[in-house]
Amino acid sequence: MRRYVLLALMAISLLVASAASILSMLGEIKAPYIIEGAELEDLEDREYYRAVIEDINGAEKEVLVAMYLMVYDPDDPEDWANDLIRALVKAHERGVAVKVIIEYRTYRGTLEVNLEAFKYLREHGVEVKLDNDTETDHYKLVIIDERIVYVGSHNWSEAGLYYNRETSIRVVDAGIARELREYFYDLWESLA
Repeated sequence: MRRYVLLALMAISLLVASAASILSMLGEIKAPYIIEGAELEDLEDREYYRAVIEDINGAEKEVLVAMYLMVYDPDDPEDWANDLIRALVKAHERGVAVKVIIEYRTYRGTLEVNLEAFKYLREHGVEVKLDNDTETDHYKLVIIDERIVYVGSHNWSEAGLYYNRETSIRVVDAGIARELREYFYDLWESLA
């Protein structure tokens, strides 16, 4: 089944790219990034956790994370969000460059729930910034070793990783990773 979904995604992306190319020539829209040769994997519900923790544990150079919700609960030893946050610390400890942006201030107020993760990461030497801008940044983005990207609906919370119905995409492609890495660093540099 998953193979058919991937084939369908590839076929759709080729059709969209072709239509976009024609419209781009007519000046109607900006041409999208063509996903030729990229490896795409859809991750439903709990599959995301297993894939992303494996990639973080295997990271060699860099892990970048921009997350709307990142909830660290030190009193819950079985919380998958804790596992991911601790994996970032372990990656940092083995020499991987780790940078994390966590949303804090939104148009509705503050996300106090993210402060524990911020404190834990900072106390363990991970470079971490709170997005304190009143504009809500609803990203769920992970970039690993300049070639693996996770993007989708999974927040790093117990609900987002274990209980909710969620879907994300794992993309292995240096070009897409490069573009999203630039986006991440633009965000990083804009924060105090």
